[in-house]
Amino acid sequence: MDARLSVPDLKRKLLEEVRALFHRNGSVWKEPILDVLQDLRRSNVQAVLFGGTLRSLLVSRLFEGRPGRPRDVDVVISGVSLSRLEEQFSDILIRRTRFGGLQLKRGAWQFDVWPVSETWAFRQDHSGPADFAELPSTTTFNLEAVAVEAWSNDGRPRALFSGNDQFFEGILSRTIELNRVDSPFPELTVVRALVLASDLRFKIGPRLASYISDAGRSLSEEVLERVQASHYGHARMDGRTLKHLIAIVAQRPSHRESCELPVMGQLHLWQNREPPYPRVNIQLLGS
Repeated sequence: MDARLSVPDLKRKLLEEVRALFHRNGSVWKEPILDVLQDLRRSNVQAVLFGGTLRSLLVSRLFEGRPGRPRDVDVVISGVSLSRLEEQFSDILIRRTRFGGLQLKRGAWQFDVWPVSETWAFRQDHSGPADFAELPSTTTFNLEAVAVEAWSNDGRPRALFSGNDQFFEGILSRTIELNRVDSPFPELTVVRALVLASDLRFKIGPRLASYISDAGRSLSEEVLERVQASHYGHARMDGRTLKHLIAIVAQRPSHRESCELPVMGQLHLWQNREPPYPRVNIQLLGS
């Protein structure tokens, strides 16, 4: 990555990657995603891409020099009720989820659909608007704290929402840091942090390192593998390796500095083959 890049540079590059993602170029893996989004747009709703989807696009371009294919896709939409969406997508509806949303499937892609008002962070806060601009405040990690409009209906450029720009600052410093301390699934936070930092070869920030040390010390190898299987569909790392990484983080020389992990093999920014169970998470605003 060019050391001369700034936050405005990264914002421009991210918007370019989003435009490229929405360009139909014959890529089979894109079609189900674009078809669903096109159906949503016909319903006069607003939508943003959110979180790890955007990280995958930007990091792939910066560190591999080519467009990336997200491992999963998060979409937040506004202006439609859950019941209306259930009727509209009845042909691909699998079930209602325990979180008050819908699970859809088109092609190989699975879509989880739920109202943004039911998002855990918004429910915990009980204050402020549940809108696109506030989404960056809800993420566990800094590298998810960003959203970009999927389209604009009035001809203006896509809006980008990044709060205090911690997403872009994290990319520039190559550091994954904790955004929200509270989490409903601390074991998943530990696993995701270690897998993401290892994949990207990013440092772990001081707050996140302390979180991993505290929440990870009691997790067994079996639990670490089970959490991965539930979240990723398979264990990305064996439990023994993850326990070793937790120990490295816990034994870091200074609790006020970022922690670097040992290189754990090849860098994988995205799957080069069709993923077996790709997921698309769609949250609904104002429903």
